Amino acid sequence: MLPTGSTLLLENGKAMFNAPESNEEYAQTEAPMGAAQQVLVSFSLPNTIRIVITNVLCLTELCVAMYLAKQNPEEFTPVFLKAFFSLLVPTLIVGIISKRFVPPKRQQLSGP
Repeated sequence: MLPTGSTLLLENGKAMFNAPESNEEYAQTEAPMGAAQQVLVSFSLPNTIRIVITNVLCLTELCVAMYLAKQNPEEFTPVFLKAFFSLLVPTLIVGIISKRFVPPKRQQLSGP
């Protein structure tokens, strides 16, 4: 995960990671990449909201499954698994599909 205020810069087929100056350990780290245009990728607000909503839904589903399983302690495991995965799978599918509708924020850089 990138520190707050950092950017990922694709330049000359390499990913250049630029961190804020207060985080010197992350400053100017290179990672080999395939041929790519010079692009600045930053985190978009709609994508962050989508991720937070999906995470909150997953935690809520976990709580609901635990509550339902607690009602019948003799069959805790099967009830929990049935409840949790029947709620989790549709949420993850919707989360993955929604990723297509929220593209990352990209800006073209003027470079050498």
